[in-house]
Amino acid sequence: MKKYSVRLKKNEEKVLPIVWVDGKENNIEVSAVLNEGSSLRIVGLFLGSGQNSIIFNSNVEHKGKNSFSRTDIRGVFKDHSNFSNDGLVVIRKGAKGADGFFSSKILLFDNAKGRSVPSLEIDENELKAGHASTVGRPDENQLFYLRSRGLSEKEAEKLLVSGFFDPLIKMLPDNVRSNIKNKIDENL
Repeated sequence: MKKYSVRLKKNEEKVLPIVWVDGKENNIEVSAVLNEGSSLRIVGLFLGSGQNSIIFNSNVEHKGKNSFSRTDIRGVFKDHSNFSNDGLVVIRKGAKGADGFFSSKILLFDNAKGRSVPSLEIDENELKAGHASTVGRPDENQLFYLRSRGLSEKEAEKLLVSGFFDPLIKMLPDNVRSNIKNKIDENL
């Protein structure tokens, strides 16, 4: 199991990229505590194939006023791979003005399976919090359109997946963006 534990100080900002491409670690856990004015963005990119599976769980706890968090997850799974996720955003009493959001989008090809369960635990008023989660198959009309323009099925899938990951890759710091994009492109 790979564990990430983050405790942000007052007014500290951090971006935490989590990238898993058919990795050996099949269980990743993130726990974070945000203090007053701190800001955390968790960017999770997951690409699985074969029989590989990953469990990714996150727990983001807002303890301080005006803290901010975004957990953005995108995953693409093929063959018989599997993804499982539980995402929790906790806003403690005293964390007025906190803003926490969890988002997960999982794209499944072939016989891959996925589940994503977001949760909120709120003990305060005057805040913003939310979650969104989708798990589904690619849009056959989009793939058909790309194939009708001369792309092979593999090229159409690669283009669709690349566009699916692109919004999160753009959120990453410049110094890691190109390495991650290359790693994903190599494995498509």
